[in-house]
Amino acid sequence: MFTVRLLSIGAMILLAGCAHGPVDESADFAPVNYRDVCLLENSAVRSTRLVDAIESGFRAAGARVVRQPAGAGPDACPFTVTYEATVEGNVVRSIFYQTFEHGIPRREARGTAPKGRALTVSAVESYSKELIERLAAETAPKDKKEPAAFMKRPNWAE
Repeated sequence: MFTVRLLSIGAMILLAGCAHGPVDESADFAPVNYRDVCLLENSAVRSTRLVDAIESGFRAAGARVVRQPAGAGPDACPFTVTYEATVEGNVVRSIFYQTFEHGIPRREARGTAPKGRALTVSAVESYSKELIERLAAETAPKDKKEPAAFMKRPNWAE
């Protein structure tokens, strides 16, 4: 009995030590600006033209781009994009994007070359532009339409 009571007191002390109060996770879920992009460089991708095309595509979508070194990590900025290229021989077949919001993985996207062809620099630029445009469109304020006449509240004063 004494051992059981001692164990339960010890467990309560341990649990009490863990209760520091509420944890603020609001930063983890705060909205991000998809037009402020940190491009986390991938040291495995050796083509500077490919990385320049990704950055150019982001800029064409109206984004401000800051390149981060490979070791910076996905939480370097509120909105970070990493990339990988699928290469066969000297031919790029696809580009893969991973987005992070406050360091948390959010979206994945892939741009692929047509069958039997290589992925061009201009295609990478287009895929990059489309990625940012689609993300930004999701958070853009929607146009508020005037409600239909039957949905309007009556003006009883008339």
